[in-house]
Formats: sequence, C-alpha cells, structure tokens
Amino acid sequence: MKTPRLPAKRLAGFYFFYYATVGAFLPFWASYLEVRGFTPTQMGLAFGLMGLTRSVMPLVWGWWADHSSSRVRLIRWASTLSFLVFIGIPFAPDIFWIGALMVSYTLFWHALLPQFEVVALNHLSVSGADYSRIRLWGSVGFVTAVLGLGPVLDHWGMLPLPWLVSLFWIGMVVLAWRVPDAIVATPAETARVSLWAVLRRPEVLALLAVCLCSQLSFAPYYNFFTLFLERHGYSRGFAGFLWAIGVIAEIGLFVVMGRVIQRYGARRLMILILAATTLRWLLTATAVDSLAVLLLVQWSHALTFGAYHAVAMDYVQRLFPSSLQGRGQAVYNGVAYGVGGSIGSLGSGLIWESLSPESAFLAAALVAALGTWVAARRLPA
Repeated sequence: MKTPRLPAKRLAGFYFFYYATVGAFLPFWASYLEVRGFTPTQMGLAFGLMGLTRSVMPLVWGWWADHSSSRVRLIRWASTLSFLVFIGIPFAPDIFWIGALMVSYTLFWHALLPQFEVVALNHLSVSGADYSRIRLWGSVGFVTAVLGLGPVLDHWGMLPLPWLVSLFWIGMVVLAWRVPDAIVATPAETARVSLWAVLRRPEVLALLAVCLCSQLSFAPYYNFFTLFLERHGYSRGFAGFLWAIGVIAEIGLFVVMGRVIQRYGARRLMILILAATTLRWLLTATAVDSLAVLLLVQWSHALTFGAYHAVAMDYVQRLFPSSLQGRGQAVYNGVAYGVGGSIGSLGSGLIWESLSPESAFLAAALVAALGTWVAARRLPA
C-alpha cells in the first residue's frame, strides 16, 4: 500500500534545517579549528577521518534501513544522537578530543541525508511533486545560515560557532520527528536484484567514478575556502557572502532543473558540469584577488554543484531499483562524499601546508578534468 500524500512543507523544512546546519558549519569550521589550535594538516586529517566514516556508515545505515520497518525512525534517532555528540565539542579540552567528537558525531550524521533522500523521493513519487523544487529549500537554509553567521563571527570571534550551529541542528531534529515514513510497494522481481549485481554494471561504476572525481575536487573548497579568502585579505562576513552567492544561484537552477534534465539529457549535462568544475578551480587558484572573477566563479556553483546534485540524483534513482534505493543512496554518498571527501581533505591539507593554498585548488582542477573525461567516455545517456 502506498503512503498518503504528505504536505511538501515538512520535507522542505527538513532540507532547510539540514542545510542550514551545513551552512553554519562548513564555511567557518576550519577557522574555528584554527582558533582551537589545529594546523592545516591536522584539519585535513580530521576532515579526512570524517570522510572515512562517510565512506562506510551510509552503507551500514542504508542496509539497516532497507531491512527495517521504518526508515524515518533511523533518521529521527540519528539526528538526535549526532546533535548530542556534537554539542560536546565546545567543552573538549584539546585537539584530540575535538577531533574524536567530530568523528564520533558523523557516525550518526551520515545516516541522515541518504535515507531522507529516499523518504523524500518516495513521497514525491506518490504526490508527483518536483524533487528539485523541494530540495531548493535546503539551499535557502544554507544561505540563511551563511549570511546570518558571517557578520556575527566577525564581531564575536569563532568560539561561539558550535552553539550557533546547534540552533539550526535543533530545528532539523524537530522536523525529523514530524516527517512520517513513505511506504512504496516493491515489485517482486525488483526485490530479487542484489546490490552487488547492480554495482558491477559498467554504467553504475562510471557514475560512481564521475561523482568521486567531482566531490574529491570540492574538498579544498569545502574545507579551506574561507581560510583561503582570509589569507587574501577578505573578511569572514564577505566570505559568508561569497558562499551565499553560490547557493543563491543554485536555488534558481533547482527551480528548472527537472525540465533541463528532460530536455538535454543527464550525460550531456554531467560532462558540462565537470568541465565547468575544472575551470572553477583553475580560476579560484589563479584569480582570487580579482573580485569580479571571484564573484563569477561563485555564481558557477549553480552548475558545478546544484546541477551536479540534481543529475546525480536522477542517475541514482534510475540505476538502482526501488528495493535498493536506501543502499544505492548510501553507496553514492559513501563513494562521492565519503571516499572523495576523505582523500580530498587529507590531500588538500597536505598540499596546502607543503606547497601552497593555490596548489590545492590546482590539484582539484586536475581531478575534475579526469571526471570530465570519464563522463564523456563512460556515462550512459
């Protein structure tokens, strides 16, 4: 029996607070760690270990969710437990305990988004609503957090950051407990398909390779972009403004992305996306002191991440059968954000400290170029 139609506001609300939490954390956390005594290499190691849990835990939680009676129960408890661990970070006495808590909360945090994507897509398959128009509220949440926190942190410093992140986290936990599960009947023939059989298909391997390259190349941006800007004389408030510009552009793209994929095709778009990502990191490395170029580069986030995410979700939904959607989302997140994020975080931290910050973004451009080649040669239409 299919689930009754769910008002889209609760799905949109969860995305809003989830990505507001990310927006409060991601642009500023490296600066917080620097104040707490981390070097770039130590930051890269900590982010790399977080990425390692993202490589493994989504698959563990995805397997549990696909075999349990309630996917949403996992989302509710994982959001609550991850918050309770995270809120211990301000009390941690040294970098060892800060790093340990960062890794520990991700054991639960990484259960959230892959499984909520399945819940949302199942609800939307019943209601017929457009996924991109629901997901854009996550981008709105990200922008709200980034624009709000930048001036606050410029004024008060970095130490209040974990408490500010927690304000959005509480909203996410509340929404997690208000979204019901989505139960969609699974055809018997689909249920017999094994995950391993799907993962061995060339088109699935190609998708995972492309997504790995994409998100590995994003690691210097996610982890060090604000620090990079600070070293070139920009304030934290302006850094937050630049992060927000990228996500505002992404919001506009999400409104039309469903129709764009139908018109131009996923493969053609992914090739364009990876090529634009290559150019983005080249310009970030070489033209950061040009305000005009920096603004243009941030607007490209609409294509390099917004369009990427929508196309990747389209591929995952098509290439993995309904009985494997939880594990399919988990594998995608584990490979792209987990393995890619882990290798990219550790590598960019080492390159940053041993060579230069600019070299980290140039290395990212090379990885994105490799992803462009794989997309052009191996991705299905």
